[in-house]
Amino acid sequence: MRRGFKTEANAIAREVRGELSLSRAAPLDVWRLANHLDIQVVPLSSLHAEAPRAVQLFMNGGEGIFSGVTVFWGHQRTIVFNDAHAPGRQASDIGHELSHGLLLHTPTMAADELGCRLWKRDVEDEAAWLSGSLLVPEEVALLIVRRGWSLSEAAASYGVTESMIRFRINVTGARNRVQRMRVK
Repeated sequence: MRRGFKTEANAIAREVRGELSLSRAAPLDVWRLANHLDIQVVPLSSLHAEAPRAVQLFMNGGEGIFSGVTVFWGHQRTIVFNDAHAPGRQASDIGHELSHGLLLHTPTMAADELGCRLWKRDVEDEAAWLSGSLLVPEEVALLIVRRGWSLSEAAASYGVTESMIRFRINVTGARNRVQRMRVK
């Protein structure tokens, strides 16, 4: 990840929340953000009539086989997400794809001529980091720790997975920071 990106992602998350008139601690609705960005979001199951075998494979292939993708038509972006995943996972998947849009990542081929997935680690890392910053901002991680919420309480309150809450608490150093504040 490029130098300074984490700070940039926090600034983008704050700016987006401001545009949506959300406080820094309010849950972010990815559907509302998609609408704000004029990005259509389509559940994978809605494509069943066009490609029944592919949809069945992607929806029933387990957590890792397909989460989401951004499809381009000219400059218009459309996100297709796996609606067989749990709602918290869907929020992360959609948030990740929206982050690509917010960062103006350019479209690339999804696979090479042999069908192998093409992966740009730096681009994917940026989208993953921004998604986390949008869904569970630093201020939220601190709030969760200060209030002593369990991972399940926090995940339910913010519409994300427990693993997302755990990740954001860890990467923001929220536990140590709250402990230091209590010692003062």
